[in-house]
Amino acid sequence: MKNYEAVFILSPELSKEAVQKLTNEVKKSIESANGERIVEEKLEKRQLQYPIKKQKEGIYFICQFTAPPQAIAKIKDAFKHNESILRYAFIAVDKRQSTSTEKET
Repeated sequence: MKNYEAVFILSPELSKEAVQKLTNEVKKSIESANGERIVEEKLEKRQLQYPIKKQKEGIYFICQFTAPPQAIAKIKDAFKHNESILRYAFIAVDKRQSTSTEKET
């Protein structure tokens, strides 16, 4: 199992209920791919550096979790065609880095 951090940029046009539903879908997708210890970090609306799908703002959803490496492809496939997700990225996090940043904050 590896540690990951996932960043999803959601459409700013979503209602609070739709955002909550989508974040729950993300969590369920991670769990169904054998992911564990899902920690939601942030959920905030921010200005984008450049337009994505004609949107100038996005709602950032960041979460940390542990999962086997093959789980990332399953999670990506689940959200590949979702119009409400503007972008997503998965980053493998070194355990030493995550503990050092926790101490700094």
